[in-house]
Amino acid sequence: MCLLFRDLYAASSIWHGIGYTSDMKNMYRNIRFIGLALVSATLLLTSCSKAPQETTTVRMASQPLIFGLPLYVAQDQGIFAKNDVNVDAKSFTSANDMINALVAGQIDILPDVPLVPVVSLESQYPGRFRVFAHSLMTPEKPFDRILVKTDSTIKTLTDLSGKRVALIPGTTALNAMKAFLKKHGVDAASISFVQLAPPAQLPALQSDSVDALYAYEPLLTIALAQGRYRPISGSIYCDLLNPCPLVVSLVDRNFEKANPETTKRAINALDEATRAIQADPVKASASLATHANVPTNLTAKVNIQNRTIEGQMDLKLMQKFIDLLLEIGEVQKSASAEKMTELTH
Repeated sequence: MCLLFRDLYAASSIWHGIGYTSDMKNMYRNIRFIGLALVSATLLLTSCSKAPQETTTVRMASQPLIFGLPLYVAQDQGIFAKNDVNVDAKSFTSANDMINALVAGQIDILPDVPLVPVVSLESQYPGRFRVFAHSLMTPEKPFDRILVKTDSTIKTLTDLSGKRVALIPGTTALNAMKAFLKKHGVDAASISFVQLAPPAQLPALQSDSVDALYAYEPLLTIALAQGRYRPISGSIYCDLLNPCPLVVSLVDRNFEKANPETTKRAINALDEATRAIQADPVKASASLATHANVPTNLTAKVNIQNRTIEGQMDLKLMQKFIDLLLEIGEVQKSASAEKMTELTH
């Protein structure tokens, strides 16, 4: 389009020269027309010469869970500001809702989202996003466990048959729980699963509205600190694969293509926050008090999960987890870890 206007601009100049060979009346009419054409062409050329400006605002989303810590630390310790990135952070109770927001163009980066729905997203919208980091969960610091009340008659996994189990909304926790129970010989169909947002989970367990709770950090630490609950399992995710890349960080490729420098700075900021967490986990965990409603006396006790930084992902581990999800029927179509992590060109 800009080339067309340049041609028109050149043509008007030629016409300007030709106009003076006509009679005086036509000459004045031509001059007036040519003048308007020159002004219009000049304005259009000036507009075309301006390169589109990148935004410095990135819309991010997270759940009030331990995996959101890099986002919280980057906010609280001024790391985003240091990297010249403005963040519009939103909180969701469901991973599926976060992904739907990304697909709808309402979110640009998800710093912490389960890999299970991400694989499904890749099959529906291939190449729509890029994964740039993943978690490295280990059983020594369990992110997730099944809890019951201290005086509950439930002692083992088999005792869950016929009971009601609360868990976080979305498909990931439900699918992982069913796969875990099947692995240990428990019929998941015999259990009633109740999806509850984290603030409603402990009250439901305490009031006997449910018999057990599949708890995530930081609620796990909060519950155990009260002395009224006890675990009947270790980490379900790490039981499926150890270490477990359950949670990934991803960016919308459309946003990255339009804003490559901003995207780079935002990811650098999250990586810097990850290094800050590793260097001083006690200081970093203090952010959980503000962003995840963890009592200040418990933040240092929460099991912080390790996370890779860009360029250090274990693609073989990611692919192994993806293949496992396909094997147990939790996703219907496989995906390539390599393609999901390829840099946008």
